Amino acid sequence: MDVTGHLAAALDAAVALANAFGAPERHGKPAPELDDDGKREAVAEALRLVTRLAPPVDDPDRLADGGERLYTALSLLVDGDHAHAAETVNALLRATRAEPWLVQYGDEPWHLYFGDPSRLGAERWLADLATAVAMLAGGDGLSRLRRCEAERCDLVFLDTTKPGTRRFCSTSCQNRTKVAAYRARS
Repeated sequence: MDVTGHLAAALDAAVALANAFGAPERHGKPAPELDDDGKREAVAEALRLVTRLAPPVDDPDRLADGGERLYTALSLLVDGDHAHAAETVNALLRATRAEPWLVQYGDEPWHLYFGDPSRLGAERWLADLATAVAMLAGGDGLSRLRRCEAERCDLVFLDTTKPGTRRFCSTSCQNRTKVAAYRARS
């Protein structure tokens, strides 16, 4: 039984939400300005990593703000500023009143969540995602949190490769870097 499955999925969703609303440049281009529909889609895409279904998004602006704060915390962790990262995460945990809850839906197994299931979706989701980032900051996996090394890409990612040597957020950033290096040599 994988007891960390939900936590791993929540951490993936936290990184996705953070990148969607916090990264100034992505894959060599400035981050797009998102309208309400774009915010809803970005939030749904991130939360789909936890639920596999797109949950209803009750407050995309609140989740966008939370994504920016998560990006700040993750960036501080990548940069080695753990004290300020902890302050940022702790503020988000306080704001969402994160606390553990055991929840069961139908005949499914019990799941540990960190937001009160009776509260609004945005608060509940942010409590879960902030807790996942807090557990990353205080755990062994922190060395696997990276920022893309491609020029003009500020995305953060978790290196899940076995050797732990991943340097780029995506194949496109890796290819852009290789082409730029080839052109510089020519």
